[in-house]
Amino acid sequence: MDCLTQKIELNVIIPAIRKGFIETLEKKDLSDADISRRLDITKAAVSQYKHRKRGKKIKFNAKVKKEIEKSANEILNGKNADFEISRIIGILKKSREICIICKKECSK
Repeated sequence: MDCLTQKIELNVIIPAIRKGFIETLEKKDLSDADISRRLDITKAAVSQYKHRKRGKKIKFNAKVKKEIEKSANEILNGKNADFEISRIIGILKKSREICIICKKECSK
């Protein structure tokens, strides 16, 4: 993989965050249509995340998973999903966790 941080964010990190959102929202008994509307993605994309065709390349640590759950609940309360994705990426950058992810992805 090309090792630009932005490409890794786009192709690996954002899908993994969305997958976490979907897992949390699914526990709230939301339909795929409602999840897709709240995340501003297609129902087909929701299905692909649920069936592990997207967002499966990385696993986040417990702290990041907790933040993803917090964001999913904020989305449920009307917050913008893209804003919440940016917030989590900011956390990954601040903690330097993003560097670990990039090193792993670049070594493949």
